[in-house]
Amino acid sequence: MKDRWEMRQMKLQMAATNNVVTGDKSCILCNKDFEYAAIVSGEKNVEDLSSIYKGKVLTDQVVVLKKNIANNGALQIVDVEITVRCPHCQSNHRFNQFFTLQS
Repeated sequence: MKDRWEMRQMKLQMAATNNVVTGDKSCILCNKDFEYAAIVSGEKNVEDLSSIYKGKVLTDQVVVLKKNIANNGALQIVDVEITVRCPHCQSNHRFNQFFTLQS
């Protein structure tokens, strides 16, 4: 059995191969705040990701809408649409967010 340090290293390596967007939202229906982690690309290993992003709602319902290049190709700005479920009232929320990728 692997020790804790090796398991932690595996989780960090796995998280590094994923593109994950995090943030917080306020539910329109119940007015409660919640945090989310949205998997844009990479493996969807819910157990490992939920241990990394504790307390956040995990979703893989992400649509890449557009990508723009900046700084002579060194920076990529990606527009994504995220659908996430409120953990309090179970209503679905859909919104857009930008994130950056370094080349």
